[in-house]
Amino acid sequence: MKNQRLWLTVAALLAAIWGGVAVVMHLTDDYVSWPEKVMDLMTETPWLNGKSGQARQPYIDEVIANINRLDFQQNRRLREDGQELLNRFFDSLTPEEQKDYVNRTLERHFETISRGLKLMAPEERKRLVGRMRTDMRAFRGNAKEEDRLSKQDQEFLDVMIEEDPILFLRELPTKTKMEIAPVIEGMVSRLQGPGRR
Repeated sequence: MKNQRLWLTVAALLAAIWGGVAVVMHLTDDYVSWPEKVMDLMTETPWLNGKSGQARQPYIDEVIANINRLDFQQNRRLREDGQELLNRFFDSLTPEEQKDYVNRTLERHFETISRGLKLMAPEERKRLVGRMRTDMRAFRGNAKEEDRLSKQDQEFLDVMIEEDPILFLRELPTKTKMEIAPVIEGMVSRLQGPGRR
């Protein structure tokens, strides 16, 4: 009898604990994100699934909010596992929606980069901007032949990046900003890396 009573008590306690965990998970679901959650949202995009009657902006807002909750490693995993899905979702947006999407997911990093560069010693800043230039070259080197820059344009690009990297980034077309998102996020990660937090 005592054993049965003990097991019933343990079972009730475990049920209460798991019930509490389920409630907390449900209550915090809107405040937590992970790559698979973002990919699921993009996969279920109403206008890509023949449900054109739903309002677009609230859905876009939800996707953006979940992307902005990801840390650098999660963002990288999202790009590695879901780049095709990211492109499909982005391409489904109107030009105005694309601009809003980029402003809210990428341009928010520009202020972080700007503040970080201002706080750096000149040599350290030069090294980080050089790294950005190298990353941009690698990005442009992987572009299709017709999208590659001429030598003169590449030199101009290098000067622009060196002189004012933030102005350079802000002046890029919306689609280019989206394409170089890994470069932008990489800079933020380096600025916030060990010893900089």
